Amino acid sequence: MLFLLGSAGAAAAETPRVTEIRFAGNAVTRPEVMLREMNLRPGDPADPDRIARSRQAILDLGLFREVRIEQVPEADGVALDVHVREKRYVLPIPRADTSTDRDYSYGGQLRWSNIGGLNHSMNVYIEQGRFRDDLNRERERTARLAYTAPYVFDTPYNLSTSIGRLERVNPGQTGSFEETFHHAELHLSRDLSWRRPRRGWTFGGGLLWQTQRAEGEFAPPSDGEALAAVLSADFHDVRFNVYSESGRRFVTRLETASDALLSDYGYTRLTGRYIEYRPLGDTPHQTLHLIADGGWYADGPRSRNAFSLGGASRLRGYESDWLEGQRYWHIAAEYLRPLGRNWLRLLAVAEAGGTDDAVLGRREGGPYASVGLGVRIRLTWFVDIEIEAGIAYPLRGGDGARFFARGN
Repeated sequence: MLFLLGSAGAAAAETPRVTEIRFAGNAVTRPEVMLREMNLRPGDPADPDRIARSRQAILDLGLFREVRIEQVPEADGVALDVHVREKRYVLPIPRADTSTDRDYSYGGQLRWSNIGGLNHSMNVYIEQGRFRDDLNRERERTARLAYTAPYVFDTPYNLSTSIGRLERVNPGQTGSFEETFHHAELHLSRDLSWRRPRRGWTFGGGLLWQTQRAEGEFAPPSDGEALAAVLSADFHDVRFNVYSESGRRFVTRLETASDALLSDYGYTRLTGRYIEYRPLGDTPHQTLHLIADGGWYADGPRSRNAFSLGGASRLRGYESDWLEGQRYWHIAAEYLRPLGRNWLRLLAVAEAGGTDDAVLGRREGGPYASVGLGVRIRLTWFVDIEIEAGIAYPLRGGDGARFFARGN
């Protein structure tokens, strides 16, 4: 026993101590943002495993194209030099979308990441469009602004807010009318994870205000406004590998309002999403994504459906809003493999989904399924930007092969 204790003490003594942590290449990002992700501090043993995990945790921020940590010997230990290669943090995006349904929209988006070097982000979005065959809209204009501030004042608390306005011409059942929607939300959450890289739960809550007004000769009664309490839970265990991810994530959100408390109506809305990123084989960035999501809506105004499936994001083989209802489910499997360059990957996708309790619409039920083949492009010099395009084919019903394209 004394021999074992002596050996352990000798091994610890052989590991040099960290004397200093220095950062290079961070023209925008503040050192404290990166230091917060490391599980090493001056005076700690320079354990290689802790250094590797600290590097991955900094990379998981998604702010850098490359992260390296070098050990520099010094008289009384080693200094850690953290070298980062920053992405570009401001991205104005002109938007122009069209489909085989003769729908089109255009506008612009501004994405500003890492504001003030604090990893805050802002997203401004303005768009208008015309939708010829849509049951719920003929024309639409949208404006949204969202701001997210993680780890406010270097605490485990995250603050997010969003506001938005939507103007729509609804074809209606007897004649068209105008609708105007507003929303505003404030949300505070707390990160409970302590491991590095981060792995664990974040719980939050907040308030969501929303209103709908209908105007015109054929307009139905307006929904009015509602003030909902929001609860959220997010389990995060995802590693960012520049061109791909590995790990898993589960997110759920509950909204509930009462007509007895500052609302014209009561409702409950519950959504959830699970995604798992599995590396496959020895080929770097070859992955299988398993996705499951669903939603349930009850007691609110029955003037429109809460959920829809179809289009470029869910059930790619069907036109937008192919399925609608107050409940939905959706599952998908995505296979991705680099095509000569890591930033360009083959995408093969199979999906299935269904809805229930439709207020109005051409169809509900399921399951409906589709398969697709295309490419996914990751623009690594910007934060969280991917573009995909391809051809998808419906396996039940539908109108034959469809082209899909989308970006995030």
